[in-house]
Amino acid sequence: MVKIRQKRPRLTPVSKDPYVRRNEAEMTKIIGEIKTGILTIRGACFKYGLCRNTLKLWITRASVRNLESVMSKKSIKHMQQDLDSKALQRKIHELTRALEHAKLKINSLETLIKVSEDDLQIKIRKKPGTKQSKE
Repeated sequence: MVKIRQKRPRLTPVSKDPYVRRNEAEMTKIIGEIKTGILTIRGACFKYGLCRNTLKLWITRASVRNLESVMSKKSIKHMQQDLDSKALQRKIHELTRALEHAKLKINSLETLIKVSEDDLQIKIRKKPGTKQSKE
């Protein structure tokens, strides 16, 4: 005759308070114990009377929160740098346009002086060595 082996019942944690919600402080305390290595997930299940899947979900949520905070800090810093660089680019563009406008104005004034000197035969430009009179 063949004996059928019965499986030994596996110990599973019995929830102490199955319908009670844990607050954030308790969750972080339990997750901290697991992450530091004080408890394993299974040990935490037995100690606090929680389900393994619940603990894994809490750990996942905590790691996502940490990533979000790190990413938000990085993205804020990156966005600030983008805004600064855009402002600098805008300022450079404005200054180059002003420089081009000034060069064009200088060129037009020099042309105007040259044409008026040729047509009216009046010397408008000063000689470089002359000083202004004190009148």
